[in-house]
Amino acid sequence: MSRERADPEAPDELLMRWAVPLPRGRALDLGAGVGGAAVWLADLGFSVDAVERDPGAIRRLRRLAGKGRFRVHAGDMRDFAFPREEYVLVLALAVLHFLPREELPTLAGRIAESLRPGGLVIARVFVEEAAGEQACASGPAPPRIRDELEFRPFVPGELPELFPALRVEAYEAYRWLAPETRRGYRSGALLVARRPDSGGV
Repeated sequence: MSRERADPEAPDELLMRWAVPLPRGRALDLGAGVGGAAVWLADLGFSVDAVERDPGAIRRLRRLAGKGRFRVHAGDMRDFAFPREEYVLVLALAVLHFLPREELPTLAGRIAESLRPGGLVIARVFVEEAAGEQACASGPAPPRIRDELEFRPFVPGELPELFPALRVEAYEAYRWLAPETRRGYRSGALLVARRPDSGGV
């Protein structure tokens, strides 16, 4: 019987470029969704912790994880017990923009501390089009990870500032076509940042 397949869009070019060259070790996927990235990383040889709070996604993750393919941690990422200096890779793909602004620095600090020297964090977020205006305000509402939390896009340039102790390897602001929105596009940003080999955080 064949294993259940994950999302066809995983891996994408960003993960291919930055994750493949990393030494194999522990990887953390925050807001793992239905498991596309976690499956790919596990099959690549990483020891993966997948954190997710949505019950439906958790069920699918557990089916994909099988017997030891990767570890599923059910719950809010803010409650996850980040180990210090354990991960060679931390993913935060399309999830940080669901958290209150005042909670982001603490979470980002815990993420940075969980990286091994030389380890990477890869993050993607939605970005505002203008001050006070959400990029996808006229489109479908994005999913919510907690009933009391609202979608809050980042402002341009905000994402790298979350990780002051890490070295930025790549940062890009971009747009993609979204005909269902008033502007016809949405905006996002991606960050790849590395914990320096010789310094702490």
